[in-house]
Amino acid sequence: MSFYSIRAIEQEDISFLWDMLYEIRSLRCVREGKALPSRDVLQTPDLARYVRDWGHKSDRAFIAINAQIPIGAAWYRLFTADNPGYGYVDDNTPEIAIAILPHYRNKGVGKSLLIRLLEQAKTDGYGHISLSCDSTNDNALHLYQKLGFEQVGVHIIQNWIMKKVLR
Repeated sequence: MSFYSIRAIEQEDISFLWDMLYEIRSLRCVREGKALPSRDVLQTPDLARYVRDWGHKSDRAFIAINAQIPIGAAWYRLFTADNPGYGYVDDNTPEIAIAILPHYRNKGVGKSLLIRLLEQAKTDGYGHISLSCDSTNDNALHLYQKLGFEQVGVHIIQNWIMKKVLR
């Protein structure tokens, strides 16, 4: 029996997506030994596009819950060539974002969330899914490659664009 459960996001969980977006942005600072950014960084267009105006027909998200407390989230959105995300491939490939609270990392939560999200993408009829990963994030890269993601490009020097074929 796992110590967490996974469920689809609800309207009241959207603020947690913002928290997880901040975790994503902060993780690189932690790895590089830099100070954490102000939460104002979430209002930059490059980051805000991952959560702002949540609720489009193609938006999907799941959260992991431990003792009724959210501990991680994985979600995807469609972006366009005019408004691409960091892992943009094309207008018909949703892009994943995922974050787990530090205390719960490396315990299978991220893998479970990703598997659930990949199943949802298949159900929604997508043929591919993408993401962006810092090439220095060995744990994440290992997980993504294990789940069948392959590098298809580079964004901003050390961020790999990765894509998975959904079968």
